[in-house]
Amino acid sequence: MADTEIEQKPHAPVAISTIPENPTVGEVESEAASKKLKDAKKAKVSSDKPKKNLVQGFTNFFYNPRMKTVFGRSSLNWAKLAAFYTVFYFCLGCFFVGLLYIFAFSLNEHEPRYYNEESTMAIRTTATVVGMGFRPQPRVDDNLIVVSNDPDQQARIASSLRLYRDVYLVQGNDAKTENCTAEEPASELPESTACLFNWFHIVNTDNHPCSDNNMYGFKKEQPCVLVKLNKVYGWTPLAGHLPENIQELRGIRTQESRGSRTKKTGPVSDVYITCDGTNPADRDVLNDIVYYSLDKPSGSTKYGAIPNYYFPYRNARDHVQPFVLVQFKNLPIDRLISVTCKVWAPNIEHDTRAMRGMTSFQLYRTHPNEKSDNNDD
Repeated sequence: MADTEIEQKPHAPVAISTIPENPTVGEVESEAASKKLKDAKKAKVSSDKPKKNLVQGFTNFFYNPRMKTVFGRSSLNWAKLAAFYTVFYFCLGCFFVGLLYIFAFSLNEHEPRYYNEESTMAIRTTATVVGMGFRPQPRVDDNLIVVSNDPDQQARIASSLRLYRDVYLVQGNDAKTENCTAEEPASELPESTACLFNWFHIVNTDNHPCSDNNMYGFKKEQPCVLVKLNKVYGWTPLAGHLPENIQELRGIRTQESRGSRTKKTGPVSDVYITCDGTNPADRDVLNDIVYYSLDKPSGSTKYGAIPNYYFPYRNARDHVQPFVLVQFKNLPIDRLISVTCKVWAPNIEHDTRAMRGMTSFQLYRTHPNEKSDNNDD
């Protein structure tokens, strides 16, 4: 049998695929960790981008090198803005000064435009509000006056009253003053002229109980308290019915006629000042009070009086407001006493809540030196 040739056809290429081996647990975890790291980097880049843009925005707001601007404005823009506001505020200032000058030119240097019943002082009342004050007052926010046997404490409280006297109650030799009398009252004085009156018209000797030598009474634990009226321009006591208590103290009796509240007749009243305990318990221990005033510089146990011809106050530079010195004797030890002083005149009203026509302070007498001695024993 003859050999037969067998024609072999070329075989088509066969795709060989490799079957991967089963992955281990470590490889799976490594691949997951790598994916998380890539995600974290992408998140960080995306979060840092707004911060960078914000910082860049602030930097460009302060100064933009590309636009050559500061705070969003160029140098020319800033120059125009500065020129505008310079002119604007200059014109505004001139307008304000002009109005202020016109207002000041229309005012009187010595007399206010509205005062007494025409001013707000007469709101809700038929009379001008007259206030009072007292000295010494070492602390402006406290009305306590301590009376002590301690020499240092006595010197401190006396220095407070001395300072007030030297500043407000003394008239210099060059003061523009004239004597005021019933025939020539303060209302008849020339403009800028004050009545001749100062501290030494009442405390006229070195032996006076309220003199410097006696430390205004504190040296003997009998303090002298200065009680005064506040300065109210144009106010003067009027003629009319005196209060009942003043009539009793003066030993006189007047009848108030019908309609006398609207029509005042008779002589003009003086101004009277009295002091007493605020509460009944305080009145029981305040039984020895002496008043030193223009009416009686030597002292009175009934009241202090200021003559009516020392009013009104006219805004004179050298004016000293008339006052009364009230001396309290025989004060009890270690007892706080509340004192209320009132001013009396026909056209003065009292209001305890608003402290109109009155003033109030407290007295406290103590002996700290004796207490310290007892503690040492």
